[in-house]
Amino acid sequence: MARKRNKSDSYQYRIVEIAIDPGMLSDFAAEDGFGAQLQDSGYSEKIRELRVELMQEVRRLINTILTGRQMQVVNLRLEGKTQVEIAEMLGIHQTTVHKTLSGNIDYKNGEARYGGAIKKLKKMCSKDERVIAILQQIEEARSREGEDE
Repeated sequence: MARKRNKSDSYQYRIVEIAIDPGMLSDFAAEDGFGAQLQDSGYSEKIRELRVELMQEVRRLINTILTGRQMQVVNLRLEGKTQVEIAEMLGIHQTTVHKTLSGNIDYKNGEARYGGAIKKLKKMCSKDERVIAILQQIEEARSREGEDE
């Protein structure tokens, strides 16, 4: 589907998309952070089950706390689509996808970042009792596995 040309096309630039290390999600309730919980290598079946449960809870939050556009973009990103692919699918600019995920920068206020689905989701996950409980169960299971070695 061809995207409608906008007046801003003459000055919009594509932002280079890079893969983000799961460690960027380090502000979550577990010691190693949310991203570490999603790494698959070397974990027991119990931890794998908890990880599936954790993703279900995160998806629940995505589908209940994010705006419609944020929900679309985050779900497509979780499917492995790039920002450029998402923009083409939704008929929007890649910069709009980037801002939807990461928020805007207020250059007049010391470059403070505001908004963004990732920031909103991180904040909600860090307060969600079910997410916190699952992260704690994963950490406890990892500790028990470490003791068994």
